[in-house]
Amino acid sequence: MSRDTPRIFLALLLLAGALSGCRFGLEERDSWRSQAEEQCLAAKAVVASAYMEPVPAVQGPGACGMDHPFRVSALAQGNVMLEPAGRLACPVIYQVDMWVQEVVQPAALAWLGQPIVAISQMSAYSCRGMNGDPNAKISEHAFGNALDIGGFRTADGRWITVKNGWKGSPEERGFLLQVQAGACERFTTVLAPGSNMFHYDHIHVDLMRHAKGRTICKPAPRPMPAPTMPTKAPPMVSTMEPVAPAPSVAEAPPVYAPPAQQVSAPAEQPSFFSTLFGGPRPAPQPQPEPVAAEPPPPLPPLQSMRPPETQIIASPAPAPAGYPAPSYPSPSYPPSNYPPASVGRAPPPAAARAAPPPSAPPSQTKGASQGLPPGWQVGPQGVPMSYSSNSNPETGSIKRKYYTAPIPQPSTIPLPKAKAGED
Repeated sequence: MSRDTPRIFLALLLLAGALSGCRFGLEERDSWRSQAEEQCLAAKAVVASAYMEPVPAVQGPGACGMDHPFRVSALAQGNVMLEPAGRLACPVIYQVDMWVQEVVQPAALAWLGQPIVAISQMSAYSCRGMNGDPNAKISEHAFGNALDIGGFRTADGRWITVKNGWKGSPEERGFLLQVQAGACERFTTVLAPGSNMFHYDHIHVDLMRHAKGRTICKPAPRPMPAPTMPTKAPPMVSTMEPVAPAPSVAEAPPVYAPPAQQVSAPAEQPSFFSTLFGGPRPAPQPQPEPVAAEPPPPLPPLQSMRPPETQIIASPAPAPAGYPAPSYPSPSYPPSNYPPASVGRAPPPAAARAAPPPSAPPSQTKGASQGLPPGWQVGPQGVPMSYSSNSNPETGSIKRKYYTAPIPQPSTIPLPKAKAGED
C-alpha cells in the first residue's frame, strides 16, 4: 500500500484538474498577461483603496492565476457596489470601471431615470474551461481577465436583470442594449443573450487578445434610440372660445344708466393677480338707480278645481267692483235619486215634512226637529245633507261631506313698492 500511495494521489490530482478545466503542465500562462498587469499598475489605472484591496498572487494550478490581483467590492469611486466582491486583474478592472461610469450610468439615467448603485456579478476569477467545459479551451476567467454581469440595481431598489430585461419592457430592453453596445467598444469579447445557449442570463466581457487584433461582439449591437426628455413643458393651448369683454359702465343701456348719471370707466383696470394677492383695487363706482317697475294687475278670481261630482252649485256671488257680472250656463245633470241640496234653494214642501214612523231608527229622526225629511240633517255651513245611504244609521256618523269652497277675492292691501338698492 505504501508504494501505491503516490500514484493514487497523482491520479486524483490529475482527475481534479481535468474536472476543473485547468491543464496542469500542458499549458503555460502567456507572457503578455503579466506585462499587461504591470503596465496597468505603473499607469496607476487602479489604485488600492477600501473597495480595491490588493491580495496575494494566484499561481496555478496549471496556467490559471494572476500576478497582482485585487479584491473588488465597488466600482465608480465606490458608488456602485459589486455583489458579491470578486478577484480580478488590473486591466479588466480599469475597463469595467470606465464602462460603468461612461456607458452604464448615462444609459440608466436616460432609460430608467435612476442611477445604478449595484451590479450583480455571476463569475469573476475561476480556473475553468470556456463555458464550464473541462475539455474546452481555458477561459479568460482563469486569469481574472473576464467578468459575467447578471443584473443592475437602480437607486430606488429596482433590479434590471439580463435574463428578464433583455426582452422585457421597452425601458429595460433599451437600457441593456445600450450597455451591451457600449461594452463592445471597450472589450475585445462581449457575449450577451442570443450569442449562444450559455449566455442567456448574463453579459460576458473580457480582454482576450484574439488573432489579428479582431474582436467578438455577439449578438450584433443594435441599440435603441434613447427617449428624449423635454426641457420644459409645452405651452398649453386653450380650446375654449374667446369671451367678449364685459361692457363698461359707459356702454350700459340707458335704462340702467341715465345720461345724467353715467360714470366713465376707470383709466386703468387692475389685473387678476394684483387683486388676488392684495394689490391696489379700484375705488367703488356709484351704481345707477334702477327704475321701479309697475306692479302687475291683480289676477282674476280662481275657479274651483273640485271634480263635478263633488261640487255644489251655488248662486253666483256678486261681481267685484270694476268687473262685469259673470254669466254661467245652466248645468244639466243626469237624474239622481237624491233630493237636490244646494245653497239658496227653498226647503222641501210641508207635505214632505211628515213625522217619521215610530219604528224608524233614531238616526232618521235627526232632521225632523229642523223641518227636514227623514234621512236629512243640517250639515256644515248650514247645508242640508242626506245620510241615509252613506252614513251609519246606528251612530249617525257621516262618511262623506259636501262643502263649498269660497271664491277668492282680490286683496285690498296695497303691494309694497321696491326701493332702490334693496332688490
